[in-house]
Amino acid sequence: MDKLDLIVDRIEDLKESTDKRLDNIDSNLAEHMRRTDVLESLHRDNQLRIQLLEEPKKALLLIKNVVLYISVVTGGIIAILKVFGKV
Repeated sequence: MDKLDLIVDRIEDLKESTDKRLDNIDSNLAEHMRRTDVLESLHRDNQLRIQLLEEPKKALLLIKNVVLYISVVTGGIIAILKVFGKV
């Protein structure tokens, strides 16, 4: 074998090695993308769960504000009636 044959063999070896690495990178990228999709799906599910858990708190706050408003209006009416001597 002369030097040219050795160089060609070495280039072929490097090409095979490079192809294997590229294939490995492609498979790793595909796995990474799959995991990213799974994480995004879990994140959406968790956001929905958080929103559903916050709904009772929002309803309770609304009820509290309505009761407070009714109490203030009722107290104001009673105070006015007391001033005019009706109660």
